[in-house]
Amino acid sequence: MKQHKQLPFFVYGTLLPGQPNFFLWGEAIAHMEPATFFGGRLYDMGFYPMMIAAEPETAVHGQLITPHPAEYQAVCQRLDELEGYDPDHPETSDYQRKRVEVVGSNGRSQSAWVYLGQSQFVADKPEVPGGSWAAYVAESQAELQAWWDAIRSVAGRHNKQ
Repeated sequence: MKQHKQLPFFVYGTLLPGQPNFFLWGEAIAHMEPATFFGGRLYDMGFYPMMIAAEPETAVHGQLITPHPAEYQAVCQRLDELEGYDPDHPETSDYQRKRVEVVGSNGRSQSAWVYLGQSQFVADKPEVPGGSWAAYVAESQAELQAWWDAIRSVAGRHNKQ
């Protein structure tokens, strides 16, 4: 696996607290705070969201999560696997891990990794109103959890919902 700068992760979907894949963080979280990414649009892929790059005024709400340095590589590997991202062959991945600027709860901008999808996968998918996955799926947590209990990665699932 390629080494890369240890930035926090901006997460906006199933990796959020209370969501089906939050467990992947384990005990590795050193710091977590609400954050917003300006320049993304969130879509409902069925059981998980996909964010794609959009106009600068569009916002996606999530969490900025900083892993403990000693746990960083293991966390990064688990998240890459979940998202179907291959850092050695990013061109073959449906999600790309990109360095972006997000705005934390303190109002300051900070660099973070985010998993961005591709527009061809969301062409017929509904947009998540308000850019908040957690609010959007609040009523369907049990159904989401049941689906996630049966899989480990979203790799290759984007056109199969």
